[in-house]
Amino acid sequence: MIKTTGLNLKKEILEISHLDLHIHDGESYSLLASGDRAQDHLVNIFLGLEEDYQGNVLVNDIDIRSSQNSYTEHLVYLSSGNQWPQDLKFSHLLSFFKEKLALDKNVFEEFLIRSNIENLGHKKISNFDESEIRQILFSMARLKKNMNFIFKDFMKGMPPDITLEFKKGIEELKEGGSSILYLGDDVFLAPEISDRIGFMKKGKLRLELTGTKMRKMDLKELYFKFLAERLND
Repeated sequence: MIKTTGLNLKKEILEISHLDLHIHDGESYSLLASGDRAQDHLVNIFLGLEEDYQGNVLVNDIDIRSSQNSYTEHLVYLSSGNQWPQDLKFSHLLSFFKEKLALDKNVFEEFLIRSNIENLGHKKISNFDESEIRQILFSMARLKKNMNFIFKDFMKGMPPDITLEFKKGIEELKEGGSSILYLGDDVFLAPEISDRIGFMKKGKLRLELTGTKMRKMDLKELYFKFLAERLND
């Protein structure tokens, strides 16, 4: 379960205003916004990197402000790529993510063999396509059961076959009881992976739709109304 109640964050301007979210176990929610500011601040709050906020933020009913990071045991965060040093060895990336997920050694080794990547550890990140890295990290993340997931633009720039695999993976996570928050601006992907979709503008949640309803609407019109940048907006 992922929940925010009366969440406010003010920097030079009001970045997040009275954000109320309640993502239930087994539910996927997309929060769409133009630009990265509000979404990046929200991610930082969930990761414990931003404490100057008002309101309540909970993960599995654990208040992250007072949990002393115990909530991170129930949360997985994945974002779009290009954040890894290109000369980093693939084995080091996998080991880092294994520790982050607190994966059992045997489970991790079985995953390497099953994925046919156990002999690729010596290669550098620069030898892999970004889509390959995201596929592998997403597959590793799904080894954790009953977790909460936050994705930030994770499917941005990915080919159709990878996107299709991601959709199937989201359904698998939901069936396992995970709650999922997807952050981005893709109006076409959102109703395909989410039960509910929220539109943020200037830090406020302006509209919320079910995936079923949104699929019947003019998605381009929604994009231009809520997500397209305008000079005078």
